[in-house]
Amino acid sequence: MRIGFDLMGSDAAPSNELETLKLVLEDPISDLVVCGRGDYEQEVADLGYEFQLADEVIGMHEIPSVAIRKKKKSSIGVLMNLLKGKQVDAIVSAGNTGAILGFGMIALGKIGDLSRPGLAITFPAETGYSIILDVGANISPKSIDYYNYGIMGAVLAEAVMAKKNPRVAILNIGSESVKGDEAKQRAYQMLETSSLNFIGNIEGNHIMKGFADVIVCDGFTGNVLVKFSEGMIDTVWSMLREEVDAIARRKFGQFLVRPAVKSLKARFNYEEYGGGILLGVEGVVVVCHGRSSPTALKNAIKFAATCVEYDIVEKTKKKLKK
Repeated sequence: MRIGFDLMGSDAAPSNELETLKLVLEDPISDLVVCGRGDYEQEVADLGYEFQLADEVIGMHEIPSVAIRKKKKSSIGVLMNLLKGKQVDAIVSAGNTGAILGFGMIALGKIGDLSRPGLAITFPAETGYSIILDVGANISPKSIDYYNYGIMGAVLAEAVMAKKNPRVAILNIGSESVKGDEAKQRAYQMLETSSLNFIGNIEGNHIMKGFADVIVCDGFTGNVLVKFSEGMIDTVWSMLREEVDAIARRKFGQFLVRPAVKSLKARFNYEEYGGGILLGVEGVVVVCHGRSSPTALKNAIKFAATCVEYDIVEKTKKKLKK
């Protein structure tokens, strides 16, 4: 297995990516093809990895549509072409999300008659993790998009979380089938009569309860949800740490509280899977957060390898045809 890895993606590129390459050496996952500027070719080669030259880099704040037209030789563009030509089996990047989505749709193409791909992430819950999609690829989905998201999310839940007959739900403003706009109401009917384990609508306060394994929503709502949760977790963790430090100053307090808080933080650690995945395109594309740490990037490579081993693209095609 060969996985293409973007050296120029994260906010701290290429230092975080180079540290990731060192972590992978300690725990080999697959053969990596590293793509970046020529300045770092020797450093990558010294670590024993294959190197692919990218003459350009797409910045985080560049307009995706412009970057796609003008920077075809960027690390993202080069990696997409490698994936299209089957020279790699998957790619992992912490670069400009819009550019990754755009290059993915143009270079790889959509699966079959699928109208729009979706970006899926794993989301922490009381009982483990759920999958949420879409979180930014499609802000105005049609009923068929919600339906396809349910199918693709179920395939992903089976692949990465070993869920048998995963529970699928629509994120809505009420549990009744008539809630939400016309697209959601029609999607409810379509999913209800499908072969999926559809459990109906769930509301925002149920997301982290773990009632559903796959939660489908529009890209605007999903993106706001993800970013709000990241900020909330960081804020709650900071507040907890202040309280723990106060308790730790008391005799033996640290031995009672710190292990519990550390365990709680681990349960909400976004680095567990490392990134999201663009579902519905002809290839495995894992998209990481711009501020991903080397550990998160390493886990994203593992995530990509799992999706390739499960043959997620072919399994998705079969499910969508049923």
